[in-house]
Amino acid sequence: MKILPAISETASVFSYNRFGVAGSDKPKESQDGKSMVNPLREALTTVGFEPPYLLVGHSLGGLYANLYARLYPNEVGE
Repeated sequence: MKILPAISETASVFSYNRFGVAGSDKPKESQDGKSMVNPLREALTTVGFEPPYLLVGHSLGGLYANLYARLYPNEVGE
């Protein structure tokens, strides 16, 4: 979180906690990979971000970023 202000000076930044983490709403469905990736995809669309995305995930979030890239390869940067 400490680096977000510096990065946002030169790029658009979107940071979020997935459902059930750090006080966010508890999930309403099972917690598999697709149920993690799809809300992120919807959120990016809702706030008006357009692909390609550079996804950065911490710890387990890195696996979800990888899954996003495999499910939607045309939406991520190379």
